Formats: sequence, structure tokens, C-alpha cells
Amino acid sequence: MPTQSGCILQKLSLCLRADRKEKWIYFLPVCFAFLACLWLGCPAHLCAADKLNWVDYETALQKSKGDQRPLFIFFTSPWCYKCTEMKRKVFQNNEIISILNERFLLVEVDISQQKKLKDDFRIYFTPTSSFLDIHGKPIIDVKGYIPTSRFRELLQYVSEGHYKKTAFSDFTNK
Repeated sequence: MPTQSGCILQKLSLCLRADRKEKWIYFLPVCFAFLACLWLGCPAHLCAADKLNWVDYETALQKSKGDQRPLFIFFTSPWCYKCTEMKRKVFQNNEIISILNERFLLVEVDISQQKKLKDDFRIYFTPTSSFLDIHGKPIIDVKGYIPTSRFRELLQYVSEGHYKKTAFSDFTNK
């Protein structure tokens, strides 16, 4: 013999199944309203927090003086396996993304497409990570793949101004 709560649940499920075809129409506007609130209520900087904000070199140079942020230039090429690995492993790390977007102006240079920048910076190896101060003067260049922990140290070294008084090797040995 079923319990009283079991009978109530059974009647309720029969009732919901019987007019289920008509009730979904009332549920649809609620779904649209919820999605609209999510879409309109989500600021762009929160939605895009999982990707790097790359700009072109000229824009970065112009903005660096006003923003008082150094430049990070990532020289890459389509055939470079280590470039792909750095994009996949290092540039997908949320902490790295946050630091780069907040403290640096980011420029990605494909040396097969932007030969003038390649020649101007004398880049013959990819990946090459270059850091420039707000005036466009070179701070440090690092060739090759940089593991996440080492890259984090490099970002700290440049963004906190340690390069002005300490060599990177001395900074990392402390």
C-alpha cells in the first residue's frame, strides 16, 4: 500500500505530464529573460578575462606613455612548435593572463607577416619575448619557450621595475 506522500507525488507527476505541452510556452519567456540578464549584466572585462588583449605595435607605443605600462612583444611564427606550446600552456594560465592584461600592453608579431618589425628588432629566433619600457626602449629579451613559473618571475621583474637596479639573474637568485 503506497504512503500518502507517494500518492501525492504520483498525482502531481500525472498532472504535470498531462498538460506538459501547454506549460512549456510559459517557461520560454522566463528563459529568454534570464539569458538577457546574463548577457547584459556581464561587463566585457569580466567575460573576456580568459584571453589576452593583443594590440598592434604602433597602438601599444602610443598607449604606453599615457597608461604608464611597459610593452610585452611576443615574436612568433606559424611553423614554430615552441610558440604554439607557449600559447597553449603559458598564455592560457589565468594568473598570467590577468597580470599581462593589467600591467602590460601586449603585441603579438608574426615574423612571417611583419618583416619590418622582425628586422627592426633583429629577430631571428622564435619564440622571442621582448619587454620594452614606456618609451619603447628594450628592457629584456628572452629567446625560446619560457615555463609558466619563470614567465611569472619575468613579469614581476619588469612590472615592478626591478630591471632598473638589478639584473634578471640576480633577481631570480634572491
